[in-house]
Amino acid sequence: MKSLPTNLACGFFLSIFLLGACVNNETDKNANLSANKTANYANDNKVPPKDDVEELERIIKLPFHPEEAIWRETDVNSPKGEKKVTAVVQFLSEDTNKIIAQAETYKPVAAVDIDAEDWFPAELIAQSQLSGDGNLKGTSYAANDFLQPPFTDGKITRINNTDYFVLELTSP
Repeated sequence: MKSLPTNLACGFFLSIFLLGACVNNETDKNANLSANKTANYANDNKVPPKDDVEELERIIKLPFHPEEAIWRETDVNSPKGEKKVTAVVQFLSEDTNKIIAQAETYKPVAAVDIDAEDWFPAELIAQSQLSGDGNLKGTSYAANDFLQPPFTDGKITRINNTDYFVLELTSP
């Protein structure tokens, strides 16, 4: 009879020990994931956006000279050393129509949502806040007319009710 309380006490302490180890391990995993996300976000924010259209024209093709452009080139976290260019460009209305007409010939269009970044033009940030979810609604097209090595893949998204495009190009 004396061994029953001892066995129960040992079982109780063993259970607490094992549960505590599981909780600590899960907490450590969550902390590591959070730290990695924060580091990636911080790396993206270390690269300030640029508004030099001539410099942008040297690294990608622009079928028409934009009225406005703001862009950022970042390293993608990969062993291959990939790069990404994200640009917000605004064209004249007639140029916008030509860009869309040509892009529609490459592949079917798709409705998409884009997260508005803090460096986007104020008009787009305001539009994203009106949507309530911080996203910009748009139509995505193939970016074939904008590709220039090393950037060989990407998409261009026209933001609804504007002449703004968000261009996202990546290198392999």
